[in-house]
Amino acid sequence: MNGSISSGMKSDFYGDDNHHAEVYPTPKSGSFNRKPSPVRTSLYGRRRYRDSTVPVISESQSHRGHPRDGNVSEDITLTLPTLPRVREWPPQCYTLHSDLQPDEAEQYICQGAPVFTGYCDDVTHAAPGNFHFYAVIDNDSTKGSDRARFQCEAFRDVSLSLPTEKKPWPWEALEQPSMAYCFGKSPGTVTLNYWAAASGNLNATVEVNSKIKPRKIGLLATLDRLRYLEGGLEESESEELYQSLYGNLLHDPEKHTEPHYGMEKQIADLITVLSRSDWIDFRRPENQMVAKFFTSRDQNRYHQFFIQLLLAVELYLRIHCPEHSDIAKRKLLPQLPPKISWDLALAQRWLENMSIGKPQTSSNASEVSFELKSKKRQVKTLREFAWTLKWPNMSEVEYALGKGDREETAVEDRSADAMSWFTGVILPGKTLPWLLMNSLIDCDQDTGEALKYLTYMHPNAGFQYRTNTYWSWECVVGKVLGAARGVNQIAGWIGPCNYSPDLKRIEIACIRTRRIKQRLSPQDVRSMSKRTDPLGPADESYPVNDYELVAPDTEDVTDAIRIEKLNFRARKGPQSSSGSPHAPLTFDAAITFAMEGRSLPLRLRYNVDFVYAAPCVAGPHPLFFDFAYRFCKVINLHNVHHWGNTATATPVTPSGSSHSRSSSVAGRGSGPGRSNSLSDSERDREKAASTYVPDIEMVLVVEAFGVPDNEVFARAWCAHWGLSAITADLRRSCAACAIREAYAACVSVVILTNGGRDVDVEKVERRSFA
Repeated sequence: MNGSISSGMKSDFYGDDNHHAEVYPTPKSGSFNRKPSPVRTSLYGRRRYRDSTVPVISESQSHRGHPRDGNVSEDITLTLPTLPRVREWPPQCYTLHSDLQPDEAEQYICQGAPVFTGYCDDVTHAAPGNFHFYAVIDNDSTKGSDRARFQCEAFRDVSLSLPTEKKPWPWEALEQPSMAYCFGKSPGTVTLNYWAAASGNLNATVEVNSKIKPRKIGLLATLDRLRYLEGGLEESESEELYQSLYGNLLHDPEKHTEPHYGMEKQIADLITVLSRSDWIDFRRPENQMVAKFFTSRDQNRYHQFFIQLLLAVELYLRIHCPEHSDIAKRKLLPQLPPKISWDLALAQRWLENMSIGKPQTSSNASEVSFELKSKKRQVKTLREFAWTLKWPNMSEVEYALGKGDREETAVEDRSADAMSWFTGVILPGKTLPWLLMNSLIDCDQDTGEALKYLTYMHPNAGFQYRTNTYWSWECVVGKVLGAARGVNQIAGWIGPCNYSPDLKRIEIACIRTRRIKQRLSPQDVRSMSKRTDPLGPADESYPVNDYELVAPDTEDVTDAIRIEKLNFRARKGPQSSSGSPHAPLTFDAAITFAMEGRSLPLRLRYNVDFVYAAPCVAGPHPLFFDFAYRFCKVINLHNVHHWGNTATATPVTPSGSSHSRSSSVAGRGSGPGRSNSLSDSERDREKAASTYVPDIEMVLVVEAFGVPDNEVFARAWCAHWGLSAITADLRRSCAACAIREAYAACVSVVILTNGGRDVDVEKVERRSFA
């Protein structure tokens, strides 16, 4: 490839956004020289069907299934022999002119290959046209999933499934997208489900309002009842339950005609009262730091919170009591208005983590004490968090988390963030990482006032502390630098990352980026499995010549790219209106790379995402001819401008021959709690999905093998042009499966690595500072 970087990118990475002429990498020799069979078809219109009646392979022929229909893939797998990896194509005893029967095609092409299935669900109680999206990956991989594991048990609080399950599914999570299915296995990456779910209607308006008020109840009586309910509903008789609720909290509108002794009516009355608009709405991000309410000095706000908490606890205990059947509970919980579901989440987290002491009363006021039942766990988790991020001042942190000085403020009393973390009363969603990091900062007095403005309300941010920088998982800087050597990700924080001379020794940096246009539509989600089936469209037989092994070049690896500098330029004044000199500035970010004797800056203009590729087994897998792709060495990537459907340009079709893309047989697998029957409207939507073509012309496959800086450069290039990407480690996945996942996610870039960042990782020496 003979192109060169444009002068605009050379001179000033803060310059304008001029578009450059399109230059495309040269494909590998022999990659596109075969002629696929003209008798098959795909959704992309490059081939025609041989016959309009296409047989669907039955479940008995397929070893695949999905977790939304209850099929047990393990039972089906036992009927198929385990075959060795396909090291060459065609397989032994076959020629390019051979045809594979359906069961042979399943074995040679699909065995161990992940299947990507999208689901599009209506948002409960929202107007028509509002959807939640989900993506399920089904495979037989022993290498696990694309999700990162929770390093500590306390991190599981980032998500909550109201119908508590041992293995909650993403559609059962209260928060959307599900944070349990958020973080990819490589720092700076997310899962396919999170990528799909983020395109749904996350802020659909669901208004509930009731005019029914509870009875007036004093603060001490409220706290006494809450303390009593810590042991559960101990009233055994229905009349006792009735009196405890309607005698103190609620009005029974049918007291003299048909009193509400039944559990269902009491639940309905509590839901009605909690539906008042003047209660705290814990769906709203600004209300999800619970500690600011139960530590508030505003007596009205303080009192209102505990009344709402009491109502929520009464409702939670009734829904989960033995008298309320599991069938009724499972029917009720998904139908609750979102606001009520968040009240239940508050009640659950409070009962699990807090205990109220007996108030100490005086002539002027009453003082309430709380027992922090989970504090030991939270302290241990915070210590693990700090060590993993290689916090520069661990001696101070260990001192604060230990016995410390009796004259110093207790760690939980240092801020509302610290109180939230150490109590464990943390609502599911994106707040947990920020409460954790701010609690760590509170334990290190050397940070001073400079980091106190770090908040989850501005997630595209990070900070520099001494010689390291740390970045939120939602910040593009962290997403790009997550690929660097020695960088870890834990609980949504990425670090330690490169130092920048453009920032102060201790400073917050809010990063200015643009939104990308890459969002999935309902058609993209519904057609996901059809578009990305490993076999292509279902047929009576499958020509061997319709498939090939994708062979990236892992031998010719460049070692000429290095991170030179992390650059920041302030754009405007402080975001805070307080006028404090420590209020954070907004910056444009860029990374300068040293490449073959010159400096090459790349602006991180777009807040793109990197999706961790699903693992596969028995790879490499053959790829159907209609999945178009083109290889590019990372050293040549800077010459590629406006690839595919960039955020700044309309899609372009690269010249030259290529593979094509495919549709597939529908419905090959589903999962628990999912019905296969379709209504008329659903059939219409399925029909529309079967003919839908997403806006992807070709996938650029970047060979970023070798040193970790190669992958950092590839990610930075994506952030410069506004292209989200699939990142695939060839030790866990194969190029063909990564390309298919790119089509599933409707992204046009795949970054291939071979685990370079895992080589020679520095081990942290954990010392005791007691």
